[in-house]
This record gives sequence, C-alpha cells and structure tokens, in this order.
Amino acid sequence: MQRLLRAVPLLLVSLLAGCGGLTNSTSFREMSSAYRDVLEQYSNDNILLNIVRSSQSMPVSFLDMPSVMGSGAVSNQVQFGPTIYGVAPGSSVAGFFTPAAQSSYAAGVTLGVNNSFNFTQSSLDNSSFMVSFLSDMKPSVIASLSNSQLATRDVLYSLAIESVEVQDAKGVTLMKVVNDPYTPKFTDFQKTLFNLVRAGITVEQVEKMMPISAPMDAEAVNRNLQGIATATAVPMTGLMPVKLPGGGNGFQVMRMMPPEARICLQEKAADDALSFRVSSAAYCKSSSASGAQAAGGKQEVTLIIKLRSVRNVFEFLGALVNIQNSAEPRVVKIVDSSRVTANSSMSEIMAQAKPLFLVKKGVDSGNALMSVKYQGTNYYVPKDDGDASYTNQVLVLLSQMLTLTKVPGSIPVSPAVLIK
Repeated sequence: MQRLLRAVPLLLVSLLAGCGGLTNSTSFREMSSAYRDVLEQYSNDNILLNIVRSSQSMPVSFLDMPSVMGSGAVSNQVQFGPTIYGVAPGSSVAGFFTPAAQSSYAAGVTLGVNNSFNFTQSSLDNSSFMVSFLSDMKPSVIASLSNSQLATRDVLYSLAIESVEVQDAKGVTLMKVVNDPYTPKFTDFQKTLFNLVRAGITVEQVEKMMPISAPMDAEAVNRNLQGIATATAVPMTGLMPVKLPGGGNGFQVMRMMPPEARICLQEKAADDALSFRVSSAAYCKSSSASGAQAAGGKQEVTLIIKLRSVRNVFEFLGALVNIQNSAEPRVVKIVDSSRVTANSSMSEIMAQAKPLFLVKKGVDSGNALMSVKYQGTNYYVPKDDGDASYTNQVLVLLSQMLTLTKVPGSIPVSPAVLIK
C-alpha cells in the first residue's frame, strides 16, 4: 500500500508537467496564428473603409498597430491525501498500520493557463504622414512598385498617373487627357495610357556627376595637387577627364551623386506605338534605335506625365466604387497590353478587357474577400479566381503605396489609442 501511495503522486506530477507544457505550447501557437489573421483583416478593412469614405467624398483616416505584447503563464497544483477511519485491529506494528474498511485515498490535479495580448493602436492623422500622403508620388516610388510581380504595368500606371499632356516646341498644349472616370474623355486617357504602356514606359535610374572644381589643364592640376588629393579622399569623388572650353583636354574633380529615377520610353517601341515623337532626352538609355532611324517625319513633342498622390489614388478608386454602384452602373475595364500583338484587332483587344476594381454594396452572401460597413451600408470585395478582375492586384499595389508613405516619424511613438 505504501508503494502505491508513493507512486501515485509521482505519476500525477509527470502527467501534469507534460500536459502543462503541451497546453502552453499549443495555446501560444494558436493565439499567434489568430493574431496574424486578425492583423491581416485589420489592414484590409482599413484600406477598404477609406476607399468607401473617398467614394462618399468624406475625410480619410488611418490607424496602425505599431506594437503587440503577449504574456502567458501556466500554473499547476497536485493534491493527494488519505481519508482514514481507523486502524485495523492487530496491525499496530512500529511504523506501519493497516487502514480500516471504508478508508480512501484521493488525488486532485489543478491546471491553469493564462494567455493574453495587449496591442497599441496609433492614429496616422499627423503632419509627418499627411505631407507624404498628400504629395505626388516620385518616380522612385514607381520604380519600387514596378518590382511587384503580382501587378501588371497597366494596373500600376492606371493608379499612379493623373494626367498626360503633349506640348509642341513652343509650349502649346496639343493634347491633354486626365485620368478621371467622371469626365467624358476618360476613354481618351485609357487609349493614351494603353499606347504608352506599349511604348515601353518605365522608370530607369540615372547617374549624375556633380562638379566639385572648375575644369583644369595639366598645369593647373600640378599646382593644386594637395587640394585635389584632399577633395578626392571623399568617397565617390575623383579626378575625371573633361573637355576644356577652348576644346582641349582637361580634368575636373567630380563627385558621383546618388542615382535619380526618371520616367522614360523605349525608343523603338514608342515610335511603333505613338503618333508623335518625344524629345531624345525622354527615351531610356537602354533604347537601341537611333533617332535618325526612328524619326520617320513625326512631329517632336514634349510629353508631360503627372503622377498622383496616394490620397488621389484613394479618390480614384472611390470614384470607381461610386460609378459601379450608381443608378446607372458602369465598370471601368483595362487591357493587359502584354497580351496584345501588333496584329490584334480592336474586337480582340476589347475581349481581353477586365474590370480594374470591383466593390459591391449590400449583403455579401458569404462570397466576400473583405467587407466593411459604413454609414449603415455594407460594402464588400467579391472573391474571384484571379482572372475575373484586377481587384487583387489593385489592393496589393495600394497596400504597398500606403506602406511607402509611412515615412520615419509618421507612426507616433506613444499611441493615440491604447486598447487592452
């Protein structure tokens, strides 16, 4: 009997320790997975809600979750004790006894698991974020977004470009189209953008050299060797050969500046797709065709491409939501120009057109990728197989644009709202 009394507590402790470790590990794993799902939904709802706000011409407001703190504890307790009613007669041996009938032994196990997450929710309604959010996107941002393999160039430039203007050599505007679905000439913009994408519109990095000294001949270089040595000790600085004003060969101290991004066109593709010819400076350096071969008597013009701010991208998508849910619904469609050949007819091109962005109003019937309720009305993004529309690509690009807008300092160190 005593062996049994000794063995039972040890067995209970072993089982409790193993159970506690398993419960603790499983609980934290499940909570961590649930947190990731909630955070994804939190971000998606934030984007969709502000698109809907923009469709109603209402102010937008963004929240962020900068930190999450998790805590957990596992406690266990083992209880074991006998209930003895008496000692059986004749068992009084030193150090031993025999319990009487109806005596019992009871063991109790208590296991407690306590897990919790605290998170901070910060408002982005501050000047640091808004200055970046309201400023026109720079070509460097377009270059970063171009690396997204999930979105086509047609989708990217449909979101990023606000207007395209063509001017002659005297600065007179020959054509200007605006990326506004409310305007009657919106289709003209879509045609122009389609041709620009076929013309190889892209972003390239341009390296620039900044002169540190005036051009010098060999004699001037010899007189200023000490100063030149000091200047060229700075990283990315060196003595470079240049042409002197008089036509001779000389030298100049130059510093390599960080590369700048610029929008350009592929020369040969542009001459095949456009009815005009832009100035040679607007073509990418990687273009293979020469100006003399590709000119073809076309008028040379200046092409002015204005990029949107991220705020205007939300307004554009809000306009699409408003139009497709109006009394006379209309869906804006675009074509993936990479699937169009030079011999494609207009009917073949239009057959490949797909909606750029879809958001519906009303009950989603369980067929929603994401949904939000605003002013008592439910808005949702319908699920599709990836081929029905470009909605998923738009959401990916918009999320990336918003992330690039969050400059250092835009997310407050101390949260505006603390939720526990």
